[in-house]
Amino acid sequence: MKKLSILAIILLSVLSVFGQTSHRKLVITHLTGDFYIYTTYQKFKGHLTPSNSMYMLTKKGTVLFDTPWDATQFQPLLDSIKVKHHQPVVMCIATHSHSDRTAGLEYYRQQGIKTYTTTQTDRISTTTNEKRATLLISKDSTFNIGGHHFETYYPGPGHN
Repeated sequence: MKKLSILAIILLSVLSVFGQTSHRKLVITHLTGDFYIYTTYQKFKGHLTPSNSMYMLTKKGTVLFDTPWDATQFQPLLDSIKVKHHQPVVMCIATHSHSDRTAGLEYYRQQGIKTYTTTQTDRISTTTNEKRATLLISKDSTFNIGGHHFETYYPGPGHN
């Protein structure tokens, strides 16, 4: 009986390994210097689809460019950055209105993170009922944070 139980456990564990497709839900890759790419995944039109975004380390904290679109990754991303780099996320800029860029804005705002997007993106987010940033960028802007300077500008309309 004991051998049968052990065999059943081994068989079930082997079947469960082969019966499921596994993927990492959050992948962080060093890009260059203080810049990192983070990839999250979501089902889109029936297929598991990656979404690449970026963050930048500064002396004042981390700046996120866009948010994960998988709600289960909002906090794990913050936790991963805290563990890996020993700093909090202090700012998040959503680059356009789709949920693979804006889904985490409300969550991050509730965590005390400043959230930004352009007025153009905010208008679309309002119309399509996507999450919205608290702070709006109305014209081309330069940000200075923790020894880094970066610019935001509107290059024209993107895809729909």
